[in-house]
Amino acid sequence: MKSKWNLLFASAAIALLLSACGTDQSNGTPNDTTDDTPEVENGSSVENDGEDVEEPETDVQKENEEDVLKDAVPTASDAQNYTISVLPNYTLTSEEPGKDSLLADDNEAVFMRIETAPKEEGTYDYFTENLTAILEASSGGVAPTEVTDTTLIPSGEGIENAKVFSVQAESGPVTGIVFERGNMVVRLTIFDSSKEEHFNQFLKMSETIVEQS
Repeated sequence: MKSKWNLLFASAAIALLLSACGTDQSNGTPNDTTDDTPEVENGSSVENDGEDVEEPETDVQKENEEDVLKDAVPTASDAQNYTISVLPNYTLTSEEPGKDSLLADDNEAVFMRIETAPKEEGTYDYFTENLTAILEASSGGVAPTEVTDTTLIPSGEGIENAKVFSVQAESGPVTGIVFERGNMVVRLTIFDSSKEEHFNQFLKMSETIVEQS
């Protein structure tokens, strides 16, 4: 009988031992591991305390815009009281008293007419009203529209009250510009080609028109 009880106690002890081992393998602390792997940042944002933090964008080096007027030569009008910086491949010539033409050497149908007058009462309004009539006549009766895009309007120190109007003619766009600078009112009429390849150069040169000192 004693032997039988000893066998039962031994069996119970073995059962308890096996049960304890099973607990250690599944839930025991020695087998717990802490994930110390550093966080890997993927994509455009990383979680930080529950918030998405955007990664800084890669800096992209931008090329500086080439100075359009770097090769321009200051040129005085023969018939009017102003100077203008003229780019290579353009020629300034006098049409008649009070009117000059800045011609594109590769196409004489492309030019900018330049008119100036002393700033007196009514001169600015007259130039503006007469300009819209000129543009309408150039387009066969189509009324011009006012340009509001600031990149197409002359700017620079001393330029005031600049207005730009444009109309589409058969040969290409025709643009009229009026502005005041110092004691002078300037009116420009730009006749560009259908490819519109000269407007930017004419605009930049027009911003250099100043009274002769």
